[in-house]
Amino acid sequence: MLAQEQSTVLQFGQASLRLVYDAQNGWIYGDWIGVHSLNSIQKGMNTLLEWIQQTGASKYLSDNTNIVGGWNTANEWLADVWTPMAVDAGMRYVAHVLAPGIFGQMSMEALEPQINSLVTIQLFDSVADAQHWLSEQ
Repeated sequence: MLAQEQSTVLQFGQASLRLVYDAQNGWIYGDWIGVHSLNSIQKGMNTLLEWIQQTGASKYLSDNTNIVGGWNTANEWLADVWTPMAVDAGMRYVAHVLAPGIFGQMSMEALEPQINSLVTIQLFDSVADAQHWLSEQ
């Protein structure tokens, strides 16, 4: 079981993912940084899945404000493999803060319709707005 507040940083060359478990709010925060590959996305998301399983957190705040480029190479895997496993583990709500560039936004716009029947997902331009929405779920 994860502690009430726990964080870790996964490093993938120039890219990284910082995960923070916030027991008070019942969510896991993921800060995606840099240019991610299919491999780094899969490793990061699989660690997130382990945290969902260990904590029972039903909410995930995906912060993409520090992402560079797109990640649509992972969309099929995220839709067909990861999201169903995360839902089985108890994930119900995803607050996704869009990346600043067009490629990251296009990646999410392509993924969102593939997973919105499995999980309640909302897209945001700011972390504060995402936190506010998640706190009401």
